[in-house]
Amino acid sequence: MTKPTKILSITAIAGMLGAFAYEYTVAPAHADSLGSFCAAPVQGEEHCVSSDRSPADAWNRAAANGELPIAMWAKWPSGMTADELVESPARLKAWFADTEKALSYVRDTQRNAASYKASLARVAALVAEVKARQAAPREDP
Repeated sequence: MTKPTKILSITAIAGMLGAFAYEYTVAPAHADSLGSFCAAPVQGEEHCVSSDRSPADAWNRAAANGELPIAMWAKWPSGMTADELVESPARLKAWFADTEKALSYVRDTQRNAASYKASLARVAALVAEVKARQAAPREDP
């Protein structure tokens, strides 16, 4: 992949996340939250803290146990399925708010381009999972 194509892909992912977040701005920000901020160094060990804490806590744990780049993302609550997440605009908004908080920490505080790129890749995978659940046909009980 050429450098302009990589930049375009990263920009598209960030734009897609922004579009999803914009769609769910009518609900309270952390209505059903308490997911997690997670960070993983290049070696891959995942370090998560509750989203009521700072993303820096997850970053610092990952940094103490590995090297850059460090990917950072937000997870929805562990007891919640992707179906439950997409059924609630409030839960989606809370997850998007946590995701933006994690990404802005990497982008604005750590200012590490390789870590930001790794974070966007992690977020893109989670957004794709949510998008697939939203697009899946619903079964009526």
